Amino acid sequence: MLELSLTRRKLITASAAGGLMAMAGVRFTPAQAADRTTLKIGLSGFPPAVEPALYTHTATRRIATQMFDTLLAYDQTPAMALRPALAERWERLDAKSVRLFLRKGVTFHDGGAFTAEDVAFSFSPQHLLGPGMAGKSTAMQTMGSIDRVEIIDSHTVVVHAKNDDALLEKRLASWGSEIVSKRAFEAAGSWDAWTAAPIGAGPYRIVSQSLDVEVKLAAHDAYWGGTPPYAGIYFRIIPEVASRMNALIAGEVDFITDIAPDMFPEIEKHAELEVAGGPVQNIRALNIDTTDPVLNKVGVRRALSLAIDRKALVEALWQNKLLVPNGYQLPSFGEAYIADYPALAYDPDLARKLLSEAGYKGETITYKLLNNYYPNQVAGAQIMIEMWRAVGLNVEIQMMENFAQIEKKPVHAIYDNSNTATIPDPLGFPWRILGPSGENVNAGLWKNEEYFGLGEKLQQTTDPQARRVIIRRMLEIVDRDDPPCVILHGSGQFYGKRKDIAWVPGQTLDLNFGPFNAAYARK
Repeated sequence: MLELSLTRRKLITASAAGGLMAMAGVRFTPAQAADRTTLKIGLSGFPPAVEPALYTHTATRRIATQMFDTLLAYDQTPAMALRPALAERWERLDAKSVRLFLRKGVTFHDGGAFTAEDVAFSFSPQHLLGPGMAGKSTAMQTMGSIDRVEIIDSHTVVVHAKNDDALLEKRLASWGSEIVSKRAFEAAGSWDAWTAAPIGAGPYRIVSQSLDVEVKLAAHDAYWGGTPPYAGIYFRIIPEVASRMNALIAGEVDFITDIAPDMFPEIEKHAELEVAGGPVQNIRALNIDTTDPVLNKVGVRRALSLAIDRKALVEALWQNKLLVPNGYQLPSFGEAYIADYPALAYDPDLARKLLSEAGYKGETITYKLLNNYYPNQVAGAQIMIEMWRAVGLNVEIQMMENFAQIEKKPVHAIYDNSNTATIPDPLGFPWRILGPSGENVNAGLWKNEEYFGLGEKLQQTTDPQARRVIIRRMLEIVDRDDPPCVILHGSGQFYGKRKDIAWVPGQTLDLNFGPFNAAYARK
């Protein structure tokens, strides 16, 4: 992960002035502002930074999405349809460009006006490439195809792609496309100062953050989309799931993240509490450092996958509530979904055969493991250890405290990861981490020139059938020919909450407590 030397080492306070601005079609009105309370959330981890161009870290996404808006947005239904956001309308000009008409009267958290200059800066190398324009940012996973922003006037822009791009509009609603204040960024003077208190135009603004303890937000009452439902949001960092459960039951928090199905009955014992959530557009996997002397053998990597009985794993840990995907893809991809691609195989005999052919002689494979950063992470690891042992794989767990420890080079291990489809298409999913700008590649874990070439071709291909041929081959590389990871299963995001907290989950791990959450829309 990218290191920001000062941001997480001090208590930072930032505030912004704001008025009240209502929007038709939103149930929550300014007259209710006096009745608002601060929502208290028990969060499983502290964000490395709340700048969404830098990280797709779970905690970053859950906090930063309260603070920043995109030009377009997904409606968070299973169809993931686009809706207006900071751009009130848009039109395609050609295969490489789209014109957007920006919403007028939008103010940032510091009271500054939102204009085309902020869009041009947000999509510029100075912002998207991160500190020193070194490219160590996750935004490039989906925004790398953007060439430039042409400013037509103060509230009209044309976004140009480098090549033909059928997904251009969807990129403008994806992770990493959030709009920041150019003036505030430049006034901060450094990335450390900026990430301490970044300025967006979302429904909540940052007040303070304390390393591994808490992040506090306050309502941005001048929000263009209507008055935020809460006076503020207090994210309390509670790493242990049992402690989060206790805090919810005791009334210390209103909402907790990352619970597993075996905890549902305990929550449901309490009449004032309930479980929310379900499957999301995400896959859990084990990243593999293919530079390791043992893990660089394709046969060993395939054996790690073939030894896992995923149906048994999902049944035991998730009560069959999660998807077992057929390859690194999701059904929501529509025409880009290869429905007849073979299911992920459970074949212990083939695993043993591949290990023998690879010359594997029981060398230790390290599994760097966090203590339930993901729900059921430790229990799942223990089950897989036994499955691997059954085919002759000697996998040893090494407990880690954080991702910084896991990713310290050389990694020489496998470790848990999850990946969200920021765009319902392969280019917004496996490509996001396995393409040449992806986090696995940037971390030096894996590279495959054929895969990179196919992805580049896919970005410029618009014909659905031609795209499907390319996608099928990319699936084969990841699953069979040169696996960069072991795909486990789809992900679910489950939460415990007070019943009187009106909130509807979306299709990703983002938490939306702003006025566009479906719970607040007028019927």
